Amino acid sequence: MRVPFSWLSLFVDLGELTAEEVAERLSLQSVEAEVSVFGTELDGVVFGKVLVVRSHPKKKELNVLEVEVVRGKSVTIVTADRGVSKGEVVVVALPNSKVGDRCVTKREFDGIVSEGMLLSAQEIGLEEHSEGVLRFHEDITPGTDAGELLGFGEKLIELDITPNRGDVLSVRGLAREIGAIFGLERREPEVRSLEETGDLSISIEDGDCRRYRGVVIEGVSVKPSSLEVRKRLWQSGLRPINNVVDITNYVLLQEGQPLHAFDLDRLEGGIVVRSAREGERIRTLDGEERELDPDVLVIADREKPVAVAGVIGGLDTGVTENTRNVLLEAAYFEPARVRRSSKKLGVQTESSYRFERNVDVERVDRAEDLAVQYILDAAGGSVRAVRDLYPKKYEPKKVFLSMGKFMRYAGESYKNEEASTILSALEIPHEIKRCGIEVLVPSHRSFDISRDVDIVEELMRVKGYDHYTSEALKLPVVGRLWRDELLELKEYLRDKGITEVINISYEEEELYELLGLEKPQVEVLNPLVPTQRFMRSSLLPSLLRTAKFNENHYNYDMAIFELGKVFFKDGEENRLGILVKGVLDPLSVEEWTPYRLLGVVQGLLELRGVNFELESSNKSFLHPHVQSRILAEGEEIGFIGRLHPSMSQRFEFKGEPILCELKVDPLLERTLPHYRAVSKFPPVIRDLALIVDKHLSVSKLLNEIKSQLTEMVEDAMVFDVYAGEKVGEGKKSVGVRISFRSLRGSLSGEEVNALVDELVRRLREKLGVEMR
Repeated sequence: MRVPFSWLSLFVDLGELTAEEVAERLSLQSVEAEVSVFGTELDGVVFGKVLVVRSHPKKKELNVLEVEVVRGKSVTIVTADRGVSKGEVVVVALPNSKVGDRCVTKREFDGIVSEGMLLSAQEIGLEEHSEGVLRFHEDITPGTDAGELLGFGEKLIELDITPNRGDVLSVRGLAREIGAIFGLERREPEVRSLEETGDLSISIEDGDCRRYRGVVIEGVSVKPSSLEVRKRLWQSGLRPINNVVDITNYVLLQEGQPLHAFDLDRLEGGIVVRSAREGERIRTLDGEERELDPDVLVIADREKPVAVAGVIGGLDTGVTENTRNVLLEAAYFEPARVRRSSKKLGVQTESSYRFERNVDVERVDRAEDLAVQYILDAAGGSVRAVRDLYPKKYEPKKVFLSMGKFMRYAGESYKNEEASTILSALEIPHEIKRCGIEVLVPSHRSFDISRDVDIVEELMRVKGYDHYTSEALKLPVVGRLWRDELLELKEYLRDKGITEVINISYEEEELYELLGLEKPQVEVLNPLVPTQRFMRSSLLPSLLRTAKFNENHYNYDMAIFELGKVFFKDGEENRLGILVKGVLDPLSVEEWTPYRLLGVVQGLLELRGVNFELESSNKSFLHPHVQSRILAEGEEIGFIGRLHPSMSQRFEFKGEPILCELKVDPLLERTLPHYRAVSKFPPVIRDLALIVDKHLSVSKLLNEIKSQLTEMVEDAMVFDVYAGEKVGEGKKSVGVRISFRSLRGSLSGEEVNALVDELVRRLREKLGVEMR
């Protein structure tokens, strides 16, 4: 929406304020606004009066004019617009003048030199498309600078208005905002109120029309509008049509109330507001023929639709230069209905734009009375009939704002006098109570004021948010969000080549029974499908389903993980599930093994500073000899193992997946590691084959190794486990790779051998370990 700054000054005393100052404050306290300049650059372009019109002697399609461009001086101009008449005022570009980037020169047309050219509205940027040259009938002195009289160079306020602020979609509404923000005195034009009179048939058959008012004006004279009206419309981005139609658009811009003028003599019978009937058609003002349906609200006469309510009028009943009697319409249509009609027909107009954002139902009559007043002044005529149908009048809603509520939002209380001044400037009726303010929501703000916080917003924004001290928002936090920690876990797994998957949290009971898992505890009352009756209590079923889905699409090698919630009757917790199978990647021949996955899990736990142990496990869905419980501080936090062969057959897997599931919450509280200096000397690696009791967990063995000779043993990891006749019954061989490193110097072979002997001696004493 564009508003000329000079137009605003008619409604509010702007004083010394500049357009830039107003736009800046509006953007901070009301609606987004910026300043632009109206018009094209003109130099040497003036108004001229046509003295003589004659046909070109050789070219019948041209006319030769004598145009007075200064008192007592005329020039010859050749034009293709044969509609120009003697006595009309035109816009003349003289030789060597500039119109934008174009320079005008003399030009010869078959022996007659044209000393300039007549300009159209399109050529000087007033309209996108126009036919013929600009013509005026006012008494304008020849030689008057055209740009100056047309308002070129004047400042415009351009607004980007949100859908809830239809009250600002007018000059008057914007002036109200400016007056409230700057504390300025406002002005209102005097309007002669019209009482209902005469005979005019109007009926409302659809409740989406809450008010319809019609005024019949007889004996009008339709002609071009005055320069002042046309200038305002051009500056606001609208195209002038004729004095009657232009007044409806002028009032729309000034008051925010859409109006429509019908040629009364083209209407068949009275006006009916109703839904369109299936298959009805209407040719609209833009020349398009449109098919209607019952979802479209229309204005109809006895025979046919004559306008789409709130959107666009019909071409056949529009006002033309032959119109003598006018029916002027002002109404209120429900925003949602107008929006549907506009979208269905694929047309948006200035009227529909405002109706969609709510117009003031209580000011329908005032806007129409003002338009009638302007039409009588511009086109003559007299009022024959006035009819106003307003079946259900607007009832303002009461909203109470307590002082305490305001203080909770603003951080301070308001002064009664200051609050009353702001609300009065916004035309919001109110009453100051002992402990707050009671507001009656006015009709022009019924679209966006409904709660006490809306009143808080009005008081704060008009005063200016910069007047209030900012404070950090204080919210009670129960526990921690762990966002960064969870992202760290995901990043680690992705770096290991494991892909994240996300499954829905709903499961079927049958898969849990197949795996021998405890039945899910949380049942959904209204599942979308029967297979989503329960909230999951484990991530494994969905991971297995995802793996099978991939195999069905010929993806047999995979490494996937899911980090999500599982649900129980007494709460929920985060879990991490991992499934791997096949080769590590398409270019590798190495396959995933339980120990390789264990290495990934070990690194994850070490990343979070968690000390863990592995113990034997007996989960029925895992291979009986390839599974372990994972413990931290004596509490089970998860398990790892290969899927039982029978389960792999039931799922028809090609190969046996390796699974791991961990409780995530114990991993989130990071334990800071003790500082250990980094040695500048190289490590010495030794691989040891240790024979241990078959029931001894690998993690317990590793923890014991790391706890011995702590100054020399830097790290230890398992690379092989073997059980068979060669190591004896009840025994197993564990291959351990140990890294020795000293802070004081490089270790010799003899020193490392001595360290190995000492380490094995200690392990023999504590765990019964022997070297193989």
